Amino acid sequence: MTLTKWFMRIALIDDDATTNFINKNKLRKEIEGCEVFPFGNGKEAIDFLIEGNKVDIALLDMNMPIMNGLEFIKNHSELPQEKQITKVFLFVEQGAHKEFKEKYKLHQVLQKPLTKEIIQLITSD
Repeated sequence: MTLTKWFMRIALIDDDATTNFINKNKLRKEIEGCEVFPFGNGKEAIDFLIEGNKVDIALLDMNMPIMNGLEFIKNHSELPQEKQITKVFLFVEQGAHKEFKEKYKLHQVLQKPLTKEIIQLITSD
């Protein structure tokens, strides 16, 4: 069953091209009319936002070259409010503490892989 939501723009920020490819297909299958932008590192995503592109949701990997997840979060928080992503979800290999979520003002910290249940969670209000 495809979720019907408002037109949604989602950034996949992960240095694993295969993961981005799989997740892009999962999202497009589950969310009608969504637009997905894959990035190989945090710097590419920050540059995209600085250029004035709007993103509603980001699925962010922690370990990446050039600009990792924590560096992305720091740089993202310094952007003007109108250029910031509404919901940032950090994906980690293992569970993370609640303090981590609060310290970095993340919408939620999730464990890989991206599942139908997680897609429903990230698209809910």
